[in-house]
Amino acid sequence: MLALSISFLVVASILLTLFVIISFTFVGLFLSELGLWFSWIPLAFIIASIPFLILSSVEYPRIDFFLLLVGALLNLISYFRLMAPFYRVNITNRRLRKAMRRSFGDDYLTYIDPALKSSVVKKVRFRLSHYFSGIHYKRLEECVTTVDDVTYKEVENETLKLNVYSPKKEGKYPIIIYIHGGGWMRGSKDRFLELRILKRLAYMGFVVFNIDYRLAPIPNLATFQEIPHDNPTIREMVSDVRASILYVTKNALKYKGDTNSLFLFGRSAGAHLALLTAFSCEDKFFDMEGIECSIHDFDISGVIAFYPATDLVELNEFYEDEGSPVFKQSLYRSTGTTIEESRNLYEIFSPISYVTEENLERIPPVFLAAGSKDRIFDVYQSEELNEELQKLGLTSVLLEFPWANHAFDAVINGPGGQLVFQYLSQFLAWTITRSRLKEIEVIAIKHGLGEVLAMEKLNIIRNLRKGKTKDDITSSMQKQVSTRDHQKEIKD
Repeated sequence: MLALSISFLVVASILLTLFVIISFTFVGLFLSELGLWFSWIPLAFIIASIPFLILSSVEYPRIDFFLLLVGALLNLISYFRLMAPFYRVNITNRRLRKAMRRSFGDDYLTYIDPALKSSVVKKVRFRLSHYFSGIHYKRLEECVTTVDDVTYKEVENETLKLNVYSPKKEGKYPIIIYIHGGGWMRGSKDRFLELRILKRLAYMGFVVFNIDYRLAPIPNLATFQEIPHDNPTIREMVSDVRASILYVTKNALKYKGDTNSLFLFGRSAGAHLALLTAFSCEDKFFDMEGIECSIHDFDISGVIAFYPATDLVELNEFYEDEGSPVFKQSLYRSTGTTIEESRNLYEIFSPISYVTEENLERIPPVFLAAGSKDRIFDVYQSEELNEELQKLGLTSVLLEFPWANHAFDAVINGPGGQLVFQYLSQFLAWTITRSRLKEIEVIAIKHGLGEVLAMEKLNIIRNLRKGKTKDDITSSMQKQVSTRDHQKEIKD
C-alpha cells in the first residue's frame, strides 16, 4: 500500500508540473485552450484514489492516507487549472461585451451595412459543441479560392511573395492583409497553423492577403553574443508590409478586393508590424519597381493586433526581470542593436511612440486581444497602448482573456478562440459600416442634406452596391428627406 501511495503522489506531481506549472510558461502556449481534452487524466486519478483513501484511513498506517490525500489534492489543482477557462468563459464574455460597448457605443450593432449582416455574430457565446466538433476545414476549402506564391516585391536578390484567400462567390469584398508572427526571426505565410484562421476570414467574406517579409537572422551558438548590424531589421520589415499594401491596392480587383475597406491583421511580432506600419510617420518609400510612393497613397481602415509588442523599451525591461536572454535576442536582432547602444531606436520601433496629438488623423480604429498569462509579450503591452489610444479619444478596444497564454487563438474553437473571432466579426462590420456612413455624410453635407438619418444612410449604401452613381444617391437622399418631412407633417 505504501508503494501504491508513493506512485499516486509521483504521478500527481508530474501532472501538476505539466498542467499547472508549465502552463504559465511559453512552453504551454495552447494548454489553457485544450484543457478539456486533458482534464480527464487528473480526474481519473482522483476517482481511482478514493477507494484506497477509504481503505488507508481504516486498515493502514496514517502515512499511506496522507500520501494519497496529498496526491488527490494535487490532482484536484491540476483538474481545476485545466478547467478554469471553461468555468470562467461566461463571466469573461460579459466583461468583453462591456468592453465592446464602452468602445463603440451601446448600439454599435444597430447600424450595420445590410451586405455585412450575414457575417456578423450578433450574440457572442461559447459553444461547447463547436469545441468538440472542430472547424469544418473541408467546407472552407469548398467555399474559398486560394492563390499561392504571388510575388509582390523583389529586393536585395530576395523575392517576397504572398498567398491570397478569397470567397468563391462573385462580389467585391473588404481586404485583410495578414502579417505572421515569429519574433521577427521565424514564421512563414505557408504555416498550416494559421491557414484555418485566414480561410475562416475568407469564408466570412474577406479577401485575405497572407504575406512573407524579410526576417532577422536566427542566432546559433557561434553568433549568440553577436549583434548583426547589416541584416534586415524592423525598418525593412515595415517597408515590406507597406510594399504589400501598395501591391494589394493596385491589384485588388483581380482578387475581388475592395480597397475602400483595407485592414492590417497581425499576431505577435506581426501585430507589432501592423501597428507600426499604420501609426508611424515615414511618409516616403519605394514600391516593387523602385518608384517612390507615399503612405497617403492608401488608407488603412483598421488594425487587428493579437498580443502585440507595443513598447520595445518596456519589453526589454520585462525580459530582464524575467531573466529571458533567448527572447532578448529577438529584440537585439530585429532592431540591430541593444538598448544600451540605441534607446532611441527602440522608441522609434515602438508603436506607442506615435500615439500623440499630432498623429491623431493617421491612427485608424484598433482591435487588440491578449492573454493575461502571456509570458512572451506581456499583456501590459496591449493594456498600455489601449489606454493611450482611448485617452486621446481614438477608437480602440482590448479584449483580455484572464486564462490565456500567447497564441491562444491558434486553437480556433477553444474558449478564447471562439470569443475573439466572434467579437472580431463585429469590429470589422462596425468599422466598415462607419467608414461607408462617413462617405454618405460627406455627400449629404455637400448638398445641404445633413439631416439624413442613419437608417436612411444604410439604404443608400444598399443602393451604392447596386451600382448607383453619386447623383443617384443625392437624388435618393433628397427623396428620403422629402418623404420623411411629409410624413412628419401628416402626423402633426
